[in-house]
Amino acid sequence: MIKRRFVATLLLAVPLSFPVLAYAADGGAKTNDDDPSINALGTGVNQILKVLQVHPDSASDSCINALKEMHAAQDQLSKEEGHENNQDVEVARDVTASSMEDVTTICGTDARTLCRESAGQNPALAAACHALPHEDD
Repeated sequence: MIKRRFVATLLLAVPLSFPVLAYAADGGAKTNDDDPSINALGTGVNQILKVLQVHPDSASDSCINALKEMHAAQDQLSKEEGHENNQDVEVARDVTASSMEDVTTICGTDARTLCRESAGQNPALAAACHALPHEDD
């Protein structure tokens, strides 16, 4: 349980420690890709992470696993983008987008649950909840 809390805190806190950075290396979702759809997905993921950062224990094991998979996909995309004339970059973008969609769905559910249960008790959480992407976005 302690290890899960540590991992949850690390995965959720690190992305928001460096809000100026827009690259996956900061722990958040990538928002500086050549593909605008990756950037849009990344922005939504980062909004969800802002909510979950308030109470990291609200992140389910499924959310934590989805975040790990997203980070692995982003790392692979960065590697593929670093090679000239790489034909695998589009596949890496598709995998990254899919993993970001998974995080949006899975972690978004956790974030919305937290918002329903606790937003009225914490002004910072209420503001983060208000910025969440709509479920149909």
